[in-house]
Amino acid sequence: MDLDILLRQSEGMNLWLIGLALVLIICQISFLNMRWHSYLSFKRSDISFKTSSLINISGYFANIIFITSIGGIIAKSGLAMRQGLSFTQSIFITFLDRFMTLSALLVFSAISLPLLHATIAPKILVFLSLSVSGCLIAILLFVFLLRAGTLNNFIFATPKRTQFISLLKDYTGNKALMFKTSYYSLMAQACFILSVFALSLGMDNNGHAIPVIGFLALMPILALISSLPISFGGWGVREGAFIYGLSLIGFSMESAFFLSVLVGLVTLIAPFIVAIPYVFNTDIKKTLLNNNSKLS
Repeated sequence: MDLDILLRQSEGMNLWLIGLALVLIICQISFLNMRWHSYLSFKRSDISFKTSSLINISGYFANIIFITSIGGIIAKSGLAMRQGLSFTQSIFITFLDRFMTLSALLVFSAISLPLLHATIAPKILVFLSLSVSGCLIAILLFVFLLRAGTLNNFIFATPKRTQFISLLKDYTGNKALMFKTSYYSLMAQACFILSVFALSLGMDNNGHAIPVIGFLALMPILALISSLPISFGGWGVREGAFIYGLSLIGFSMESAFFLSVLVGLVTLIAPFIVAIPYVFNTDIKKTLLNNNSKLS
């Protein structure tokens, strides 16, 4: 990797495009806040949007501090319990929230794969198609079997596990809730993809034009790989995915690496911007110190 090229990339970046990318990531966080609030307040009408947004943002910061996504899961579940939700419901909605992000990326990946037929090698395209299709089929089959009660005798032998399947039926059986949160999920990931595209417009890709369709089609797959829970906020995994993936559409190693770093920085800064209104708000202490949790 040529350090001089990286330095030239940093010197030539367009601050307006970075600002646009930040706005789009803030929009992404806003949609995710709305989704989390929908799940958190599904059976509770006394939890404000401000409180649920604070809990969701806390999950961002926990993901930064702790390796993998376990930090965010613990933080969001713990704070949800402090709002009076049971242990089982808190864990359930946290995993459902993350599942919806995964599902949205899988949907975008499935839609975009046919657009890559002229861009990447057939063997790679077949592998990606089989992987995405396999994940979608496995998820749909698992949810169907759970809702049908087929797996009850295998994994739901205790009261808490029975409560889990009951929650699954309640949440997924509410069509209005699932439609709304599916929309929020798709819009959130669309904002992320557009933010990365905005950053790419400021890249000097050694004079080569960026294939817009190929870039937008490849981005959901790279985002899906980057979201794997094996890193600190995506760092490390994202760089590798970008360097390999974007090389398929003509990006140099330096351009792909620099773009991945910019994406990491923008997604790191945006939650702090969103959190600013809460810093001087006394409701933060009330939310964090409130102790209405249930262990059932």
